[in-house]
Amino acid sequence: MQTSAEYRASVYQVFNSAKSRFLEEKSKNHDKKLAVIVDIDETVLDNIYTQAEYIKEGKNYSQKAWDEWVNAEKAVAMPGAVEFVNFIYENGGEVFYVTNRKESEREKTLDNLLKEKFIADDRHLIMKTKESSKESRRNQIENNYYVAAYLGDDINDFIDAGATAEERKNKVDELSGEFGKKYFIIPNPVYGSFEAAINSDYYKTDYRGRTEMRKNSLKGWK
Repeated sequence: MQTSAEYRASVYQVFNSAKSRFLEEKSKNHDKKLAVIVDIDETVLDNIYTQAEYIKEGKNYSQKAWDEWVNAEKAVAMPGAVEFVNFIYENGGEVFYVTNRKESEREKTLDNLLKEKFIADDRHLIMKTKESSKESRRNQIENNYYVAAYLGDDINDFIDAGATAEERKNKVDELSGEFGKKYFIIPNPVYGSFEAAINSDYYKTDYRGRTEMRKNSLKGWK
């Protein structure tokens, strides 16, 4: 994710496809103003530096380390993300940032977005409140806007997919026709809700334990 041209290309591909989707919806007569909903982390802001530190140190995520990172405001824009947001506004739409960052992180998050030249303000920045599910927050936006596209790096940025790997796969298969049309997902093999689906005890163990669980979940051909 930090060095491969292929990963960078896949991110550009997502934003380019979402632009086409927006223009398609713009050509229709919608009763509501058009909007796009985007996740923040690993969708418009790149925080993979934090994950690199965990790997180098052999440690798991910690709230202390994350707070230090957010306060530093050093996340950089994902490839093509600023251009995408500008494109939506230039074509009459609005962009809502729906994130599971906490309300206490609002000021630093907004500062970081603005520092990276994103069009953003408090009204369009929707933080996590009581629950991790984004469903109610998406619904609130959908009450007033026609959402042309949803962008994220985790399946839960689009739907509440379930807890187990099998549930999640089945839900994705049910909605297969929406990906690349309504839902646009940026690959994130480093972290996400897929981790807990590997093993119900995933978050109860240490870095070495999690690495072993990942290894054990792999299926070879022999």
